[in-house]
Amino acid sequence: MDTGNDQGSLPGHGDEAGRAVAATGLWMALVAGIALVLIGVFGMVAGMKPAVWEAAAGVITSIGVAVAIRSRNT
Repeated sequence: MDTGNDQGSLPGHGDEAGRAVAATGLWMALVAGIALVLIGVFGMVAGMKPAVWEAAAGVITSIGVAVAIRSRNT
């Protein structure tokens, strides 16, 4: 890890540990988005109208995270 000439960059930027942490966070966010979709669908089946917004948020989150995972430079 390069500790010299620090110009204020984010910790872990450019090293293996930083990439692993970022990848793990993206996968956790994808699982959370899918969980929101499933909970929203079950809520809609149960007749809860606000569950539509929860499912929509899950779909948007999942799509955004999937695009981020797909476009990562590893």
